[in-house]
Amino acid sequence: MLLIRTAQRESPRVGLAWALLLYTLAAFAFGCGLVGWQDPAFVAEGAAWADPLAIAINVVPVVFVALLLLVATRRPVFSLGLTLLLLYVLYTASAMKFELLDTPIVPTDFVLLGHLGDGGNLLLHYVPRSAIAALLLALAFLVAFACWERPWRRLRGARRLFALALVSAFGTSLLAGVRPWSQVYAADSGDYLQWSPTESALHSGLLTTLLRFSWDTAFVLPEPDRALAAQFMHAHAAPASDAGTHERPDIVVLQSESFFDPARLQGLEPDQVLPEFRRIAALSRHGDLWVPAYGGGTIRTEFEVLSGIAMRYFPEVQHPYFRLTATTLPSLPSVLAAHGYRTVAMHPHEREFWNRASALSHLGFDEFDAGEQFGDAPLSGWYVSDEALVDHMLAKLDAAQEPLFLFAISIENHGPYDGFPNADLQRIAAQPVPAGLAGAGAERLRGYLYHLAQADHSLGRLVDALRTRTRRTLLLFYGDHLPALPLLYKGAGFDDGAKGPQQPVPWLLFDSARAPAPAAAESTASFYLPALLLAQAGIDDQGYFSALEAARRNDHPEREWTPVEDSALRAVMQLRQRGEVR
Repeated sequence: MLLIRTAQRESPRVGLAWALLLYTLAAFAFGCGLVGWQDPAFVAEGAAWADPLAIAINVVPVVFVALLLLVATRRPVFSLGLTLLLLYVLYTASAMKFELLDTPIVPTDFVLLGHLGDGGNLLLHYVPRSAIAALLLALAFLVAFACWERPWRRLRGARRLFALALVSAFGTSLLAGVRPWSQVYAADSGDYLQWSPTESALHSGLLTTLLRFSWDTAFVLPEPDRALAAQFMHAHAAPASDAGTHERPDIVVLQSESFFDPARLQGLEPDQVLPEFRRIAALSRHGDLWVPAYGGGTIRTEFEVLSGIAMRYFPEVQHPYFRLTATTLPSLPSVLAAHGYRTVAMHPHEREFWNRASALSHLGFDEFDAGEQFGDAPLSGWYVSDEALVDHMLAKLDAAQEPLFLFAISIENHGPYDGFPNADLQRIAAQPVPAGLAGAGAERLRGYLYHLAQADHSLGRLVDALRTRTRRTLLLFYGDHLPALPLLYKGAGFDDGAKGPQQPVPWLLFDSARAPAPAAAESTASFYLPALLLAQAGIDDQGYFSALEAARRNDHPEREWTPVEDSALRAVMQLRQRGEVR
């Protein structure tokens, strides 16, 4: 009420400087209240009072935003209300990400907002309609209030420009992490862990974590050890080969959304799930695949498979399609293009999502069939069905006049796994769940298994079609990451006793020319897959992938493993990302 009276009366006894001070104190006080109420670091009883300094430095960015809005609108109550609403939305979004992926919002997540491509519909599927309605109602109230609230008359002209310059200097110095801010936030350094956004948010607070991560993860390509990289390439140099004279098979890669073997869960058995995958794997190279993603982050696995570069050697990069593919990058498709292949990617979703249109072009694809090429393809749940994707893949293969590299990215099995449309409710209800699992965890597992069964069926249909082709065809199939089902993992657990982020996904490599024979399982990592695939196809690039395949044969990926040639791989992959290793 004091702010309203100040804005409306603007008494001569209360100058602009005092009014701004009162507003700043109000923003700080309300910010402390909201941070103490919503921040995961302070929600425990007594936590806020135990560390008031941590609360205070989390509120500093809130004050900056409130002051910036005040200068922009000259309406103090509206500006403070909008600031607090935005802060509440940020906490709500981060809590949702925590629930699904066991990690908070990080600075690079905001980059994605400009590349959703579908207006954010994919993300909005996770938000309850009641929450959206409440947000819209709050925004409508604030806009109506802004129309009623009288602006500060004194905050205009030269005074407004001066205030803008002052606030801009304040905000720029904060975002840049210069002194004194770097010293202020260093006081909380004992709880800030650069290598773990989750632990940092739980100890230091979300806003401090966001700010410090933005300071610490400004991307600079690491300086590689060129001598070690040269030694690696020399040690693994392959002798000249006549493989290029052999018939070139069509090569198909199918990256299956959230494809995971539920038989790893306690209470589910192999004969209950994935019959087609098991049928094909029995006669194909297959095994556990260790990927750099969990519950989400598809493009991390996708990048490794296409580039043969491990995300582990770029720990500061969360989303490689925004940082590591800004220019042309040698890759699996570019190598195959050099061997006469036409390279085609397809994904029945928005072209710009994950920045794929730009990234796939820089990775060497001739063509990218995205959502617009799927027209009226049937939906299963929220998204285009895997059956429709397989139809499109087979049509593309039938039309090919030259050797084809086809990279397909499915989407049907993307969450959320409850409340989706276009569903067969009886089939969902018939899906098996572990004994004792109930509530939301059981409901979401049934929804996931419903779509997983369709992905499995589509895989079987694709392989059966490839068997009938006269042209030899290789199919590499794998899951990109585990599904985002934290309630399931906490409720049921895994047979091996490990946690969700420590579980592998399945992979297989089917070769239509290979005589059926029982195949032993082999564990590998997603960054090794392109080298393995080229070796199976008999294509020797006489360079990076040949050396990577030699390293793969000496390595045995498993949970929390370190590659046998870790330092050398780091050096050569950092040079490869720069385009200096071919």
